[in-house]
This record gives sequence, C-alpha cells and structure tokens, in this order.
Amino acid sequence: MAKIVCTVLEFHKYLGPRIRNIVQAMTKKRKKELNHICQECKQTKELEAAHVKGNSRKDIIERILKEHIIDLKNNLIEIDPDRIEKEIILAHKPIDKYFRFLCSKCHTKYDSK
Repeated sequence: MAKIVCTVLEFHKYLGPRIRNIVQAMTKKRKKELNHICQECKQTKELEAAHVKGNSRKDIIERILKEHIIDLKNNLIEIDPDRIEKEIILAHKPIDKYFRFLCSKCHTKYDSK
C-alpha cells in the first residue's frame, strides 16, 4: 500500500488530472443515455457535464482530503492514492445528484449565475 505525503495544492497538480479523466469517463455514459438532450434548453447538442454548484470536483476532493491532513500549518496530507481515488469517485455518485448535463451555452450560463 503506497502512501503519499503532499500538500493539497500538489494533489490537485499531480493527481487531480487523473481524477478529472476518471470523472469524465463516468459522465460520458450518462450523456449518451440522455440522447444528447440538454437538461436546460432541451435541444439536442453535444453535452458537457456541469458540476452542481457547491459540489465542484475541487470542492469534493478538498472535503475528502480534509480528513487526511497531518500538518494544518503547511496544509500537508498523507494519503493512500488508491483509497483516495475510490473515495473521490464514490463521492461523485449518484451522477445526477452531482452533475447537470448541459450544452456549452447553457453550461456557461449556469456557471455565471
């Protein structure tokens, strides 16, 4: 079992992209199930997965990482990368609770509110 000690910022820099790719793969299936119909404007378009406000990928990750802080002053965490990855993926489920599936225009509008 591997252990990693890093800052939260380093986690986002080095492990965050892997998490992003896994989450994108999870949402791809749901987009197809929705027949590419935007949940806002109801038009058939290429969909984007928009995190529900207050539950961005970074918000979810940081909530989980808080439990693993070993040095608050330096924002250091100690993690088992496999376990953390599984926790973060589970924290994005059920998918419809954490994402809205929107076309690009509606996604931009949603994020600006």
